Amino acid sequence: MSHLFDRVRRFAAQQSLWRPDTRVVAAVSGGADSVALFYLLQQLAAHNDCQLAGLAHLHHHIRGDAADGDAAFCRNLAARAGVPAVIGDADVPALARNAGVSLEVAGRDARQQFYAEAKAMLSASRVAVAHTRDDQAETVLLRLARGAGPLGLSGMAPQRDHLVRPLLDVPRAELRSYLHEIGVTWREDATNDDRAIPRNWVRHEVLPRLRELNAQADAAVARAAGILRTDAVFLDGLANEAATRLVRIEAGGAGGAGGGADLPRVVIDAVELGKLPLALRRRVALRALETANPSRSYGLEEAQQLCETVAGGVGGSLAGLAMERSGATVVLVNRRQVGPVGRLGRAGKAEQRAPDHFELQLDIPGAVAAPHGRWTLTASAPGPRPEILAVEAGQVLVDAGTLSRGLIVRPRRPGDRLQPLGAPGRKKVQDVFVDRKIPRDDRDREPIVTDAMGRIVWVAGQVLAAPFRVTPLTTTVVVLTLRRQ
Repeated sequence: MSHLFDRVRRFAAQQSLWRPDTRVVAAVSGGADSVALFYLLQQLAAHNDCQLAGLAHLHHHIRGDAADGDAAFCRNLAARAGVPAVIGDADVPALARNAGVSLEVAGRDARQQFYAEAKAMLSASRVAVAHTRDDQAETVLLRLARGAGPLGLSGMAPQRDHLVRPLLDVPRAELRSYLHEIGVTWREDATNDDRAIPRNWVRHEVLPRLRELNAQADAAVARAAGILRTDAVFLDGLANEAATRLVRIEAGGAGGAGGGADLPRVVIDAVELGKLPLALRRRVALRALETANPSRSYGLEEAQQLCETVAGGVGGSLAGLAMERSGATVVLVNRRQVGPVGRLGRAGKAEQRAPDHFELQLDIPGAVAAPHGRWTLTASAPGPRPEILAVEAGQVLVDAGTLSRGLIVRPRRPGDRLQPLGAPGRKKVQDVFVDRKIPRDDRDREPIVTDAMGRIVWVAGQVLAAPFRVTPLTTTVVVLTLRRQ
């Protein structure tokens, strides 16, 4: 038992999942994994690693009386521990029918919304879910069968936004042994044996066969996912640097691709892009596509089509974009936009508030103030890494070794993306603002901190980019502070 506790505790510290003052909600279904998570979180809270804010359980309306029993079990579990319980209710079958998706997808979406609501109700900043090493292996195998690339095959991240997965390095069997040892029961979900569900088929048919080849097959798959995640982060960093050099946005003009005189143009240096290794070329192509059309995501097929145009094709159209080869460049135009700055609203009217245009040099140490006076940003002098990574609201600790000598503070730009701390892939800054409920009229005035190469370090006050996080190998840190007026 102490071995499992120490293992989870070490994993949480390595991944910086929480601090002693972090309020964590335990997401509990009633099954063995989540019940074990709940008891381990109680132990962690008793050791002042974090604070257990309460328990969250969502009634999915899939299993009738059994689901009612799950809800009652979770409510009693919280009562015995002396913590609040938030019991949610979602008619997942109806949601699936209305959206035309599977029960699994509808249930996942309903849980994500419920977790955000439970977090707010319990004044918490993290929701812990009980995904295990087995779950990681199942996820990777499912994505492999569907043809995912390196990012998809990197599996689930230890942290994504407010969700944390402290059991991601623990096998499912070890959690059941832990519950037997402490004399705790759990609820069994009969749907876990339904092999018509793809994940269950992988769990009961594929992984057992793989374990005949390697008894630790699940551990091997999970380890491969971790390697791919690390490599994807590294390649994404290189691609960001290359995109800064090779992709630019120009105001529209007559004769642009597609003939749109007032449309913004994304211009790609085709010659230099063609010199990049294919792994970077595709990633830069994706960034160019998403810069030209921030309203959607693109995949490998579209990136490959753009790479072929770069290699000498004549152009064409691609998912709302016009592509044209023009000498040493390839030009992309989003037919749906009206300009490089203003956007059309749903009613076809331009947004009323013009965005601020500023680009401020932030020295280390140093400070800058917003042109409109709404905030100040400061960077401390590099200092030794503290033992406890505690900061105030509006602050982040950044690994000084990852930073350039000076930083840039600017507003958002079309296509801005970063890899949020704990997330396996990149996310649009626009989506960060939507998730954090930043008012639409304020988004163009929010400060973005980048390094000298243009890589986003911090969506100030919102999200730190993963490549700049403090790790156990960090020796010196810089404190970035946002103060709103």
